[in-house]
Amino acid sequence: MKRMTVALLVFLFLSMSGLSLARNVSMDLRLDQQQVNVGGNVSVKVNIDQVSDLKGINILISFDNLKLRYKSISKEAIINDFVEDILPKVEISNTTGKMEYLAVRGSRGSGVDFSGGSILSINFTAIAPGEASVNLNPNDVPLGDSIANAIPTNIDEKPKTVRIGELYKIRVFNYPNPAPDKQGNTIIRCEAFAHLKDLETRIYDISGEPVKIIDFNEFKQVKPLTFDYTWDCTNQAGRDVANGTYILWVKASFDGSEAQYETWKIAILR
Repeated sequence: MKRMTVALLVFLFLSMSGLSLARNVSMDLRLDQQQVNVGGNVSVKVNIDQVSDLKGINILISFDNLKLRYKSISKEAIINDFVEDILPKVEISNTTGKMEYLAVRGSRGSGVDFSGGSILSINFTAIAPGEASVNLNPNDVPLGDSIANAIPTNIDEKPKTVRIGELYKIRVFNYPNPAPDKQGNTIIRCEAFAHLKDLETRIYDISGEPVKIIDFNEFKQVKPLTFDYTWDCTNQAGRDVANGTYILWVKASFDGSEAQYETWKIAILR
């Protein structure tokens, strides 16, 4: 690691002192899909054209963190032997909407010759509807060769936009199941795929008698479009419910769509 850090410092220092004699290399982003629904996956590829003696890369990207959540980044085959020195951290990237990726070829000697294509694949999840953008950001040294010169690079800074639609459905479940946990509770989770206008939630026993009514305002939003309610396994009167199977019934109301219904079985076993 120490040798790699020194190599990176040398690469970054010398790259400012001279430029490779190679022609300019173009770098841009490519979207695998132009439209997804909330909850869907968005894959963005970092693309470069033909390049010779590629030894180091340093990619800066910004994205709409109110509508996209960064999940992971993966190398394409051409840079499999590049050693990552700066890898985007999920929590920091999703807080700032920015990420940096820096890697150099781990082996000694020359860099790789590449006929063109993608070098990185970046994966996001769509978390809110609307148009979301991903951008390549300006960078003094995005590509470097084996003698630590910067490879002249034209960066396409034009935003790439994905349209995120709403899917009018909801997923409900509880955990742990069987319930309760050691504290006597179970979490009822409702995951929506569009903005909710209202949420009616009821728990019935196996004979169809109502046990608990839960208002939407009693749920806590734990992340966009995901809501949790901590049920202490008591009925509407505050008494412990008996062991057995209970039916969770949910009616989700959305703007611009008919109400959707979901059910789930909750097992109580103390």
